[in-house]
Amino acid sequence: MDTDNIATFIRDREVKSSITRAFQRRFQLHQPFVERLGLETELEGHTGCVNCLEWNESGNLLVSGSDDQNAILWDPLRRHKKCCIQTGHTGNIFSVKFLPQIGGRIIATAAADTKVQIHTVETQETSQVYKCHIGRVKRLATAPDTPYMLWSASEDGTIRQFDLRQPHNCNTSSKNCKNVLINLNIYVGAMAEAKCLAINPLQPELLAVGCNDPFVRLYDHRMLASHSLSAEIKRPSSSNSSCAKDVKLPPGCVQYFAPGHLPPQLSKDSQRRFRAYVATYVNFSPNGCELIANLGGEQIYLFDIKHHRKVMRYQGVNGLSSSPTSNGVVKSVLDNFGIPSGKNGFLNSENGATNGYKVPTLNGKNTVSEKRSSKPISGWSSSTSTSQQLPPKALQLKEKGNDAFCQQQFWTAVNLYNEAIVHASGSALLYANRAAAYIKRAWYVMT
Repeated sequence: MDTDNIATFIRDREVKSSITRAFQRRFQLHQPFVERLGLETELEGHTGCVNCLEWNESGNLLVSGSDDQNAILWDPLRRHKKCCIQTGHTGNIFSVKFLPQIGGRIIATAAADTKVQIHTVETQETSQVYKCHIGRVKRLATAPDTPYMLWSASEDGTIRQFDLRQPHNCNTSSKNCKNVLINLNIYVGAMAEAKCLAINPLQPELLAVGCNDPFVRLYDHRMLASHSLSAEIKRPSSSNSSCAKDVKLPPGCVQYFAPGHLPPQLSKDSQRRFRAYVATYVNFSPNGCELIANLGGEQIYLFDIKHHRKVMRYQGVNGLSSSPTSNGVVKSVLDNFGIPSGKNGFLNSENGATNGYKVPTLNGKNTVSEKRSSKPISGWSSSTSTSQQLPPKALQLKEKGNDAFCQQQFWTAVNLYNEAIVHASGSALLYANRAAAYIKRAWYVMT
């Protein structure tokens, strides 16, 4: 690593696993990149950790929420504090929002004390306090053209909708508050925690919700009615009976998005295996066509919600795969990771997700229906053998890579697939195998 050309290292990192850790150490803070950034100013005023920031519509005001339980309104262009609102929260503020279309005069806050509050900026007074949640409230959302509506996501597993035009007095029991839009406890389980939500800026009827499982849910909230917890239909006691989802959610109300490399069936130990898959942040692109999601300790994913991509099934066979519709990895590899033979997590589906992900049961809930296809990959014949498509040297390296994959030596498999690609750079099968090895490899966390 004698040169400073970062573009070269980015390219080499794809085929030379030996430089990966050195690349991370050297370019985690790349001096030329840092030099492009300039610190304009530091806005000082909070006495605790700042957890959330929000711009107003015109971009001339900024509001911040902090562990000091205050919300501060800033004029960032003039670099000074306009006012400090003592919210009255008794817990850390996790989310703050300007209500749209009213000139930044009203803000909403949500905190660890389970409360959602509405504040008037001019008088610095709290005009409304909602005590409906029984868990920490992690996120708030607003629709660009609706100044009187507010949505909240809480770790009690509920998504609530507040209409500021209507008077609301929280009863002694939060179960009687008729503003529950979605109760994830019915569909995910009693330990459901809603972590984040967002409203589509161009289609405000679309509500994205993330919680403590691998799925990002996209609801059409026009098809949902606000209700109280006490009025909900109890979840069926038998796992074989009709799921509560079928009772409560209208057909076509929700779409599911998830990483495509997850196995097609979540087993009983999936909660332990995929505990890092927790959607901590979701948001839409400005044109409303893309949905970005941060899955906690894993990766950041970008989904296209307009063009639903149907991913082709890869059919596994006994021994080394010889079918162009297979993934080139032996059956025992799939069995070792709890994946049924004949599947590698990529299925055709009409669930609206960009990856065609299918999970037959998740805590007793049917989420997505599978639509199977027997058509081969375009441009391939099902009778053609992959051995005829690869040169002898590439085929030999591929087989060695498959053996290394079976022994869970994923970095060795990656290097062998890289060598095979040198001899057959046009083979999609080799790139797919290498991608599978990359997915299974150990991730090094730099500290």
